Order: sequence, then C-alpha cells, then structure tokens
Amino acid sequence: MTQLPVLPDISNVPPSCWNQIGVWGDRTCPELRRFGHCQNCPIFSAAGRKFLNAPSPPGYVEEWTARLAETADESPIEQTGVLIFRLAEEWLALDVQSLVEVTNPKPIRRIPHRSGMLAGLVNIRGELCLCAHLTKVVGVDTKGPPSATRRMLVVRRDVERWVFPVDEVDQVHRIPIQSVGRPPATVGRSLHALSLGVFDRDNRTVGLLDDERIFEILRTKLR
Repeated sequence: MTQLPVLPDISNVPPSCWNQIGVWGDRTCPELRRFGHCQNCPIFSAAGRKFLNAPSPPGYVEEWTARLAETADESPIEQTGVLIFRLAEEWLALDVQSLVEVTNPKPIRRIPHRSGMLAGLVNIRGELCLCAHLTKVVGVDTKGPPSATRRMLVVRRDVERWVFPVDEVDQVHRIPIQSVGRPPATVGRSLHALSLGVFDRDNRTVGLLDDERIFEILRTKLR
C-alpha cells in the first residue's frame, strides 16, 4: 500500500505561505528541502482544493449559464467575397476565387470563322487568352449598339483562363451567404439559369453568377 505523505506542521505557517516563505517568497520555508518546490507540498495542494471547492458567489452560476446559452445560440455569419461589375444595365457579381485580375481594355484579335460568344484572343501579360462576350453567355440585353469596353476581367478555373469585357467595375465586397435570394421572375431565362441568386448592395440588385456553369458553357460551346 502506498504511504501518503505526512502533512508538515502548519501551526505557524502563514496564509499563502508559498508567496512569503516559499519559492515565490524568501525561500526560508524548512519544508523546501524536503519537497523541492511548493507545488509538491501538501499544504499547497490542500489550498488549491479548498479554492476549487469554495462555493460560488451569489448569482455566479446563473450568470455564466446565461452567457454560455447566448454563445451557443449565436451562429457565425458565413460570408463570401465577390467582385461587382456592370454589363449594359445589369449589375452582376463573380466570386473572387475565380478572379485573376481587372485590367484596362486591350486589343482583341479576332479568330477567323468564329463569332457569337467568342470575341477573339487577348494578350494578358504575354499569354494569349480567349475572350468571350459575357453579355451573350448570360443573355444580357444590350439594347442597342455595343458600348466601348471600359474594363476587362481575367478569370480562371483550374487551368482555363478567359477574358470578359465589361462596361464598369465597382469593387470587391464581402456579402453574407444568407443574403443571396432567388432571382426574380423578371430575369431572363439564360441569366436566371446562370445565376446563384441576387442580393442588394448600395441600392442596387446584383445577380451573383454561377462561375462553374459559365465555364462549362464556354468549354462546351467554344472549344
């Protein structure tokens, strides 16, 4: 049977002796030679148990029960980063994970015998990238002759890179996922099919595009 350590004589031991004559005090405690450190002393252990077993102050348990209940009820708001831009009269957004850069307009080299969605090739930092008319991909009504391109979006998915001419670029915003709602019935069929939903930003209704579906259409119809 293991013999329990004998508790030293504490008749003359001051309260919190470890802070006065122990390792955190002047080290004059005669028991230090025996135990080596106050943490090994039964007096220190007994004081710790007494502290932990002490009754809680009035209202302590109730207060922390209420606090923990509030924490459990709060769910973090999931957000995502999107770039907002304009095509004709439509404000749209793409997830920033598919965005490489926003650049100024560059010359578009047409590809013979190809038209429709495919605009041509654009040189982006020495690399030729396919350029597509996003207005035709998502079915945005331009209502008249095409306007001069103001910016270009360079986007990527896996190893594919594409360039989209756009009329205006706002900036990157962080939006709560919960704020994205179903597209209204007034949205065109193509845009509705390629939209994850709509959200409000700066008094505008913005359509969040499904970049996965857009890349799938570009891959199947233009390659």
